[in-house]
Amino acid sequence: MKYSDYYFSTGVRIRAILFGVLSGAIVWFLLGWQWGVLVGAIGALLHSFILPLMLYREDLPYIRLKNTLPKPFLIDARVRFTVKDGTVGGFFVLTDHSMIFLSLERGNHRLELSRKDVRSVIGNEDFTISIFLNDTQFIRVMSTATEEMLDILRQNGWSVSG
Repeated sequence: MKYSDYYFSTGVRIRAILFGVLSGAIVWFLLGWQWGVLVGAIGALLHSFILPLMLYREDLPYIRLKNTLPKPFLIDARVRFTVKDGTVGGFFVLTDHSMIFLSLERGNHRLELSRKDVRSVIGNEDFTISIFLNDTQFIRVMSTATEEMLDILRQNGWSVSG
């Protein structure tokens, strides 16, 4: 991902506008509507430049890790997934031969699974995917892009049901 992807993100724009409206409303009640409009506009403008920079800086370790992985990526999605001591946020990367989970929360977590490691993939209706490794071990992946992920996994020959 490039810095411009963060800059043009819809979520960043919405947050910047909400920040401007909220800060403008507070100043409006304290100092008057002219100051409220001015502070709200300046706050939204500053927030729209500072927030993408902060998000890009936060994801820079992931971006460096992704540059070491074999390309092309079939899926590169931000997800939460289970590890032995809870869930962590990170990225799910799918290549032609493997699925890779990357996270830097609570230690370094990098899990690479080949086709022979994954027994089946089951999609649930609540934005989760369960990746079964055997009868007792599975990884639960939570994302808003589960339908797209399941479609791409199905198209590329992974054992998907649900």
